[in-house]
Amino acid sequence: MRLGALSDPAAGLTSGDSDAALLRLPFPGQNNMRIEVLLTEPRWAVLPATHPLAAHDQIPVDKLWDEPFVAAPAETGIWRDYWLAVSERQGHPVRIGFVTDQPDAFLTAIANGHGIALAPESAARYYARPGITYRPVTGLSPSQVAVAWPPAYDTNPVVQDFVRCCLDNKPPQPQELRTLR
Repeated sequence: MRLGALSDPAAGLTSGDSDAALLRLPFPGQNNMRIEVLLTEPRWAVLPATHPLAAHDQIPVDKLWDEPFVAAPAETGIWRDYWLAVSERQGHPVRIGFVTDQPDAFLTAIANGHGIALAPESAARYYARPGITYRPVTGLSPSQVAVAWPPAYDTNPVVQDFVRCCLDNKPPQPQELRTLR
């Protein structure tokens, strides 16, 4: 197991460096992979703690369009576009304030006021740090985490055991939790 870089949202699958991966959709080359979605969660805004929108309980997505964004490198293609919400901007252009492929530099750029970003809701728990805040965004499609592997590994017992383990331990989604109560 290894952690993938922001500069490789396919986590080594397309280069052949990985046999299977847990990753966020969409990623470059995903149409050539087997994919099983494990969980879905909202995308939230990541803001400097002093930003005027940080005081809001929720932020309508269109309130973010004039903000500069901290972004992954352009080479990450559809993954970068997804996290910039390019297809959901109704033609409104993206303003890039800072580009990095390092998570620490990403968070530092936001804390220092170089831009804002979108991130999964879970980032608020896992990447909390002084100087930044996370807020729910309304009107934006959710993020999905999936297990993915190349079709050539459909008969690889180790890869299939990994996939089966991921699927067997899939966390319940909010709508499933409501049903269980």
